Amino acid sequence: MTTPTSPSGQQTDLRKIFYQCRLGKDDLERMFAMACEGIPVPDVKISTVAGNTRFWKASLQDLISAVHSGAPEIGEHWANLSLEASTPSQERGVKIVIDKERTEVEVSGSDTTWAFGQIARVEKFLMSRGAVFSSPRYEDAVMYVAILFFLGLGTFILIHGLDGESISDCMERAKSSTRDAKIGNFLIIFTYTFGTLFPFYQILKRKALRARLNVHTNIPTGSWWSRLSTAEQIAAVGVPIAALATIGALVTTANDLWGK
Repeated sequence: MTTPTSPSGQQTDLRKIFYQCRLGKDDLERMFAMACEGIPVPDVKISTVAGNTRFWKASLQDLISAVHSGAPEIGEHWANLSLEASTPSQERGVKIVIDKERTEVEVSGSDTTWAFGQIARVEKFLMSRGAVFSSPRYEDAVMYVAILFFLGLGTFILIHGLDGESISDCMERAKSSTRDAKIGNFLIIFTYTFGTLFPFYQILKRKALRARLNVHTNIPTGSWWSRLSTAEQIAAVGVPIAALATIGALVTTANDLWGK
C-alpha cells in the first residue's frame, strides 16, 4: 500500500499476515464493511486480477457482475481479491489482499488508536474464520518427519527385533516367551499404524481447514470434521479399520514366515 501523506506529520503503519482464512461471500462483505469503519467518506476500490486483466469496482457485488461479464471463464474459482479504502486526505487507509494461501492486512493512519483498534478488529474476525499466523507448510515438514520416523522404527523392529537379534531368533525365543512376542507385535503394529494413519488424518484435517476464497456462496463453519463430505467421513472410519487389519495380517505373516 502506498504510504499516504498525513497533514499531521506522523503516521502509524501496521501490517499482519494470516493463513488458512476461510472466507465466503457474507464473510467478505462483513469484513470489508468493518475495515472501512472510521474512514469518513472512504474512497473504496475492490479488485481482482483474472488472467492479465484487473477488474475493480466500489462494491463486491458490482465486481462480481463485472468479472462475469468480462471474464466468464474463471467462473466461481477466484484466485485473488483485494480491498483498498482511504480518506480523500489519506489520513486513514486500509488495504486487504487475499489469495488462495494467505490474507494480508495493512492499516495506516495518523490516529494511532484507530489504527491499532482497526487491525485488531480485523484480526479477531479472521481468527474466527480459521486464521493462523504460521504457514501450513511448516506443519507439512513436521508431518513428513513423523511419517519417516514411525515407518522406519516399525521396519527396524520387524527386521532386527527388540534386542538386535534377527526376527527368526526372536521367534525362537518367543516359543518359550509369548509375552515377548506380544510386546514385539504390539510395537510393530503401533508404529506402522501411527505412521500410516497420522498423515491420513492430517490430510483430511488440512483439506477441511485449508484457506478458501468464495465470492459467490457462504462457507460452512464448525469443526473440521463437520466440514468433511459424507464420503470423506466414511473413509475416515473405514480406512483405519482396513489399515489395522492389513498391518496385523502382514505382521502375522512375517512372524509365521521368519519364525519357523
